[in-house]
Order: sequence, then C-alpha cells, then structure tokens
Amino acid sequence: MTRDASMSALQMRGLESLVVTRLPIPSPSPHDVLIRTAAATICTSDLHDLARNPFGISLPRVLGHEAAGVVVQCGAEVHALPPGTRVGVHPVVPCGDCEECRRGLGHLCSRMGHLGLDRDGAFAEFFVQRADRVRALPPEVPDALGALLEPVCVCLQAVARAGDVRGRDVLVAGDGPFGNLIARLAARAGAQSVRVVGRESFRLARLRHATPTTTAAPRSADVAILAVSSAAAAAECLTALRPRGRLVIFSALADATPLELFPVHVRELEIVGACNDEDRLDEALSCLRDSTLVLAELITHQLPFEQWQEAFHLARHGHDRALKVALTFPVAQPS
Repeated sequence: MTRDASMSALQMRGLESLVVTRLPIPSPSPHDVLIRTAAATICTSDLHDLARNPFGISLPRVLGHEAAGVVVQCGAEVHALPPGTRVGVHPVVPCGDCEECRRGLGHLCSRMGHLGLDRDGAFAEFFVQRADRVRALPPEVPDALGALLEPVCVCLQAVARAGDVRGRDVLVAGDGPFGNLIARLAARAGAQSVRVVGRESFRLARLRHATPTTTAAPRSADVAILAVSSAAAAAECLTALRPRGRLVIFSALADATPLELFPVHVRELEIVGACNDEDRLDEALSCLRDSTLVLAELITHQLPFEQWQEAFHLARHGHDRALKVALTFPVAQPS
C-alpha cells in the first residue's frame, strides 16, 4: 500500500445523511487484516443508525458491518489468513479483558468494538478487522452469501436462546430477512412446526419449511421469537405462548414497551434477550454451506456500490419486492 493510497467510502455525516467520499485506505494493526470489500449487505440496524443513531455513533463514520471480501494485507501477528484469501467477517470485537469477557460473554463485552460503530465499517472499498473475527470462505460460498456470515450468527443465537426447540411449535414475528432466516434455522434445529407472522405477501411467499400467517392464535406456540421492532408484535407473542412458553427478544425495541406481565405470572412464561452471538462463526459458516437452507435466495438484490442510493431506498421501502440488498464492489487496486 502506498502512503497516498485512497478509496471510495460511504460515510454517515448526520441523521439521514450519507455521502460518498475519498478516504485513506486503512492500515492493519498487528492482529488485523486489511480486506478489499467484495460485497456488503444492508442491515436493518444500518437504517436505524441513519434514522436516529441509537448507539450514539461519533460522526463522521463509514457504516456497514455485514461483509465479505479478499484479504490484501496482514498485520505482523497474522499468519493464518494470507493475502488472496476470500473471507466473511464478524463485526463485533470483544476486548477480552472486561468482566463480561472473563465470564465467557464476549458478545456482551462492556468495551465492545464494532464495525460501523466505533470504527469505520464495510461500505467502502477496503476495511480492517481483527483476524480472529474473520473466517475463510469456501469456494462454493459466493461473496454476497458470505456477507451473511454475521446475520446467520445472530440468528443462530436467537434460536439457541429459545432453548431446545426439537419437537416444539415455534412462532416467529416478522417476515423480513431476519425472520425468514430464523425460521429456516429453527426448522433446521428440529422444530415440530414454524409459523411466521407478517404482512408482506412477497416476503411470506419466500419462506421455506415454515407456514406464513398474518396473525398468531392465542396459546399456540411453545416459543415465540420477536424479529420485528414492534411493541404490538411483542404483546402478540406473549399472547401466543402456551404455559411455560418462552419469548425471545431478538429485534431492538427503541422506546418504552408496555407489556402485560400478569400472563407471565399465571402461565409461568419466560422472556429472554438475544443480542449478538456467542462465537457462532464456525456454525454459521456450516449453515452458509448447507444447500438445504438455500440462504442465497434471501439476497434478492445485488447493486453496484455506485447505486448505493437505490440500494438503501430499496432496503428501507421495498418490503413488497426485496429481502436482503447487497452492495457489490469491483475488483479494485489502491489508487
């Protein structure tokens, strides 16, 4: 990399303000790898960051945390990912030293690093990530699918937090890409039945191994997983649970959420959270390779980086025709 090497990047500068700019190509620290971006998918949380910046991101900041690419430079202490390796990336960087990390809860690290939050992310031609948060992609996993490595990780966590779902009836609230993905993983984990509550016929029609529905019958589920940011949906999930059922809060609820807790008392219900994941990278990679899950079909649109405005509009407003939208990048060299 030359000293004056630069790259194109999509930088957030304020609420609802994204700008393409030129930035220096970052240099990897000893335990990092520099990755040339091949594909980066737009996450619902990217849209939330733009709309209201709930995590208080210091601006300007390059967003993007779901990505795949090619290693082009390694830090001095990295030996297992040589340049030229195609990789998928996990955006979360636990510190390894805080109390939560010492408890084995690195995904809840109190000093957590995160692509697109406290460091520049993957909506750029190049980005840096710590090497232990990166996995080599097999040849049969294309770039855009490889960008789903972290979404699969967090959805595996949601299913794990539901407990043993084998032989149980699972309800997923939300027909977006995460709801669809969770439904597939719940079926893979042995659920007796999986139902997905949604309202977009396009999205409901793309379910596999799950039954679409527009409403959940009371006391019809052993497990309910909230995969939409809706207080009403959370309440519906509680109503749908049988005695000793469990509600998993996967999607963020930004505002105070009124819930009727009397049913929790009299039916001995459980409410648990699912945030990030407990190092499920290798399991997620196996899922990407699992042809029965057909995860590539979740990526309904791939647009070149230059069409980022169309891509973000589609991700935000195209629920009637899109699930996951990917930005793709040409093979580029530093300039």
